[in-house]
Amino acid sequence: MLAGPALASGRLLAAQSVASRLGLPDSTQTAFRREIRGPWFGWLAAHEEGDLQSARAKLDDIIKYARRVGIKRLSDMALAATLVARRDIAAGKWDVAREALTAAVTLDPDLPEARWIELTLSYKTKSWGQLPGKYVAAVRATLRDEESKKVFFTRLALVGAVSAAAIGLILILLVGLTYFRRYLHDVSETTGRFVSGPAQMVLTAAITVAPFLLALDVIWYLLILFAVTFGYATRKQRILSGAGVALMLPLFPVMDRTSYELSIMTSPVLRGAQALAEARYDQRVLDDLEATKNVLPDDVDIRFLLGRLYQSLGQNDRAVAEYSIGIQTSKAEVRCLVNRGGIRYTDGDFGSAQEDFLEALKRDGRNVAARYNLSLVYAETFRTVEAAESLKEARALDLPAVEAFQSRPGLVKIGLLDYSMEEARKKVVALERDSRSRRLPGHYRSHEQTVFPNMGILFGILLVIPAGIGLDRLRSKGRGYSQECQKCNRTFCRLCKPPGEGALLCSQCVHVYLKKDGVSIETKMQKADDVRHRLQRRERFHLLLNILLPGSAAFLHDRPVWAAISLGLFVSGVVAILGWGHWIVSLRPGLTPSISTYVLPAIMAVTGFVLGQLSFRKS
Repeated sequence: MLAGPALASGRLLAAQSVASRLGLPDSTQTAFRREIRGPWFGWLAAHEEGDLQSARAKLDDIIKYARRVGIKRLSDMALAATLVARRDIAAGKWDVAREALTAAVTLDPDLPEARWIELTLSYKTKSWGQLPGKYVAAVRATLRDEESKKVFFTRLALVGAVSAAAIGLILILLVGLTYFRRYLHDVSETTGRFVSGPAQMVLTAAITVAPFLLALDVIWYLLILFAVTFGYATRKQRILSGAGVALMLPLFPVMDRTSYELSIMTSPVLRGAQALAEARYDQRVLDDLEATKNVLPDDVDIRFLLGRLYQSLGQNDRAVAEYSIGIQTSKAEVRCLVNRGGIRYTDGDFGSAQEDFLEALKRDGRNVAARYNLSLVYAETFRTVEAAESLKEARALDLPAVEAFQSRPGLVKIGLLDYSMEEARKKVVALERDSRSRRLPGHYRSHEQTVFPNMGILFGILLVIPAGIGLDRLRSKGRGYSQECQKCNRTFCRLCKPPGEGALLCSQCVHVYLKKDGVSIETKMQKADDVRHRLQRRERFHLLLNILLPGSAAFLHDRPVWAAISLGLFVSGVVAILGWGHWIVSLRPGLTPSISTYVLPAIMAVTGFVLGQLSFRKS
């Protein structure tokens, strides 16, 4: 009769001895609120009252408990402290703001918002010596935080792709603008074979404008204009503009991939897996997963992820509740059994832990974590032979996994299963087949990841260079191209002058400057004025074009290296300034670009502009 109470008391003593030996904190939701949330509100009150010493004491209590349960980042509280610091900075309370930022960095060392505000505070307080270190710390935090790193590299990819496409489009535009007059002359000569007078002008204008009227798209019209004027360009201009066309191609897959990533960026599953990987406490993630659980109550993955997050935060009671529902929901679920058994083992309930591990092995005999954990239970209950045999079987199944479990930090070497980002992405794809997921953020999208091959403009970009080369060969076999007079800049072709005259000057300049056959002084002076005015107009046009698009003068004068450098720097800087903070909005408040973010793009734009103007002077 005493066996039952004795066994129960023995288990209780075992649990107490294990907990005391490992120094484990109280793992309940109440304890979490008492040790984390309570001191946090105390910190807010002390900070508002200006009691900085009490605020520091509350902060120390929070950090101590967070370290005991394994929480590395308290992002919610760090963000709140950052917003408090912003308010203090706006009010001119520099010392109080610095204290709030210190608290934010202590709560979450990898929070980039706090680091960037620290940089702003150093600038406002004119602490110039701190600026380099603060800037490096902010960049390092930006690259360590997964969300900010994703936003940063997505913005960088968009800036690069849009800049490359803009450069390609500008080169196409330069070729079209430069040789449009010669192309118009050749079209007019062709239409003159069929009609004359005003009808010739109307037909020429119709042929020139027809591509735009048919496509009703400026990009298509520029591509067609580039194809028909490609043969007029010099060899270097063809190479550079062809490279510019190739630069337009990455824009479509980059935009396609970016739109897909942004469409699933708010998924509670992805954000939960990310918070788990970073050992980060973010109440918004928990709230979103709780809402997801209500929408998909029979989804075991959601239950497991939510339970694993609660377990990582030290709220083992809520984790066990989620694991238990997941076990009951699916008869094939093993992960919840393994992790629930791990919690029971840590609490010293070896009998219940053994039951969970044995049930997990019954459902999946090759589960390494369950077999390894079972060896720990056997070792704690002094069954050394069974423990050695179970450990040997686990090593035979997956030795690296067993070594990873044994190398876990801390005294408890229990093997726990996590929910990786790869699994989260697969889950996002799987949930697309469930209509209920449309009620969740990040799961209602009409975007298809392979949409860019179906875009007609892509085929136009791919075919514009072959079309230009083909037209060039056809026209070279025919009447060829019109030329520009090197003296007066007039456009002429072989039909405009008698055969045998020089190919570089128009017929009028040949008579005025070369033959000088009976040309009066008045005609020569009038011709000289006309040449001067034409050259001035062309130089003014090139100057204006070079101011708007630095490097265009170098391109027009066959200096591709100068053109590529100056135009690339200028366009990239301008695109980064205009689009960096507007294309992607972060999910977190405060993760917005600061003034320092625009310093490098501004330097790039100014450098490109200066190089472009220098190239114009040299040209």
